[in-house]
Amino acid sequence: MAAPSRTSWADVADAEPAPPAPVPAAAPATSNGPARADRSSYVPPHLRNRSSNAPPVSSAPPPRAAPGLLGRPTGGVGGRFGGGGAPPRRWDREPNPFGDEEEVPAEPVPFDEHQNTGINFEAYEDIPVETSGREVPPAVGTFAEIDLGAALNDNIRRCKYVRPTPVQRHAIPISLAGRDLMACAQTGSGKTAAFCFPIISGIMRGPPMQRSQRGGSRTACPLALILSPTRELSMQIHEEARKFSYQTGVRVVVAYGGAPITQQLRDLERGVDILVATPGRLVDLLERARVSLQSIRYLALDEADRMLDMGFEPQVRRIVEQMDMPPRGVRQTLLFSATFPGEIQAATTPYLTRMHARP
Repeated sequence: MAAPSRTSWADVADAEPAPPAPVPAAAPATSNGPARADRSSYVPPHLRNRSSNAPPVSSAPPPRAAPGLLGRPTGGVGGRFGGGGAPPRRWDREPNPFGDEEEVPAEPVPFDEHQNTGINFEAYEDIPVETSGREVPPAVGTFAEIDLGAALNDNIRRCKYVRPTPVQRHAIPISLAGRDLMACAQTGSGKTAAFCFPIISGIMRGPPMQRSQRGGSRTACPLALILSPTRELSMQIHEEARKFSYQTGVRVVVAYGGAPITQQLRDLERGVDILVATPGRLVDLLERARVSLQSIRYLALDEADRMLDMGFEPQVRRIVEQMDMPPRGVRQTLLFSATFPGEIQAATTPYLTRMHARP
């Protein structure tokens, strides 16, 4: 007969089923929708795919910029237009005026002037150039003899210019010396480069405080003004000047009549170092107080004879003498024309000091 089993209180406790776990009370629903999840388990949407090893995201506000002049944050817009310093210009965002061509040729590539300009410079390479004036700077034979700056020299090679044309050989050294110039040369002889190279080089080497800083004002204050008689010529000069100033930090803007002014105003508001303009549109911009000439250091008139023949003399005289243009002696004046008869010389002589170049 088996002995009766003895049961302890521990055995009884082990044998009894465990009581059911308490069910957590659900958060009461509201009239706006179902209950929200517990805050401790909520993951914001932008962190739901975040790796567990990634550092936590700080919710602190971004640090304030270091105070600048008069306790104002540095940066922003203004500069020469009035206000704080402007952000540096991003040259890598500048449209390439040379198209897909990016590389600077290691050696100058022969330039077929006859094919590109309709003029065969080989035929009159040795034509003498007459100059008049006191202590005229000597002419140069190659661009390598001229100190224009590395960036501008790169663009000259991109343009495939090998040697200066007759007017360039004499006009560029005279202009780089800071002298006023009256040059007589036919259309297509390289006049645009003859006045653009010294202007761009001078702006690049100018005092930093005088350099254009982008945007921030309704009134643009260019450092150089190039006047031309027609829209077509202004567009041509602008296109060439953009190539010459590519990646130099010098900004070129064009303004001419016969086209909506809105886009031209936007371009001016972004900042301008060299303004290419027709007389009529420039007078309009001056009367609107959208352009000021008070900072002009270089004044160039291209095809001055044609400009005066077309009846622009009153407007040109008003621009040069009656607006806020600095007087001669403070600015440098460069006049280029295909012809310079007596009446044209008489009309333009008050704009400059005596210095001529005639091929």
